[in-house]
Amino acid sequence: MRNKAEDFYLYELLHDQPNSWMTSAEFWAMVETFICMRGNFIAYKAQLPGRPIKALIPISWDRVTKCEQHEDYSITYEISFKDGKTRTYNQNQIMHIRGLLTLDGFTGVNPIEYSRETMGNGIAQVRHLGKFFGKGMRPGAVVKHPLNLSAPAHSNLKANLKEKMAGLGTHWDLVLIDEAMDIVFPEIKLVDQQYIELMKMNEAQICGLYRVPLMLIQSGDKTPTYASAEQFMINYLTIGVTPDVTNYEKAIRRDVLTPEERKTYYAKFETKALLRSAFKDQMEGFRIGVNTEIYSPNEVREFMDMNPYEGGDEYRTRTSTVKDSKGEKGNEPKVQK
Repeated sequence: MRNKAEDFYLYELLHDQPNSWMTSAEFWAMVETFICMRGNFIAYKAQLPGRPIKALIPISWDRVTKCEQHEDYSITYEISFKDGKTRTYNQNQIMHIRGLLTLDGFTGVNPIEYSRETMGNGIAQVRHLGKFFGKGMRPGAVVKHPLNLSAPAHSNLKANLKEKMAGLGTHWDLVLIDEAMDIVFPEIKLVDQQYIELMKMNEAQICGLYRVPLMLIQSGDKTPTYASAEQFMINYLTIGVTPDVTNYEKAIRRDVLTPEERKTYYAKFETKALLRSAFKDQMEGFRIGVNTEIYSPNEVREFMDMNPYEGGDEYRTRTSTVKDSKGEKGNEPKVQK
């Protein structure tokens, strides 16, 4: 039987409050942040030897000066604290959640480090675009004067025109040009829209790194319809959310549960809420699977993380059972055990 282990001592820590100052939502948001930005998250398990865990204390991965695997495959962590002291902890004292990318099996890959060129290009392009719009979407102006100006006159004229014309919101103001001067605004094409295409490419690369559909950041070439948005969310749950939460569940099993507790308890992140829009289609698929005897009802309930019921292990065509209940002959339910 599957039941919520609300009376289990770890339920409060993992589901509600892992320590005295954080909620579970804040704790798991911090986990996701460090996984995405550092590739690793660790928390100290506050407990006496052989006693239950009392709290999970998150520690910044930036404070880990050394993570080493020894010849017996045990792992130790050297952590530098604010007081300047460095302490060493063994793997039994630490909950370590690694990202899905790893090169050595005991530390996760820093995604920012491995994609720094893409990230750097994106930052540089944003800065360029900010400067571009800050100049009223013009690269500047060329003012021609028929005479040779002295240095003070040149400086005064430049300062006067710059004060009048520079900045977003002033580029449509009326400018009076006297002394037979001429002003020209050079055109800018951003290399035939290649810059915009480059911005889109960087967005796609960064989203691909974290398995996030472009739709979720309001990007992409096509505007999603209701049907396509639903498929995007299903796709995001399949390739984005599910691998991460499965990784977290297995890390909890390895680092938090004792060998004896693993026989009875397991951690499970509930993701059904993300499929509410597809609930009707999901139920229709289950109905077809049960009626064609591909699944038994209990197999479907196991997939939904629900408890089985007596008689649910039979492969029974439910539609024929309904027909038989109406008194029709020759439609006895088929049973396969």
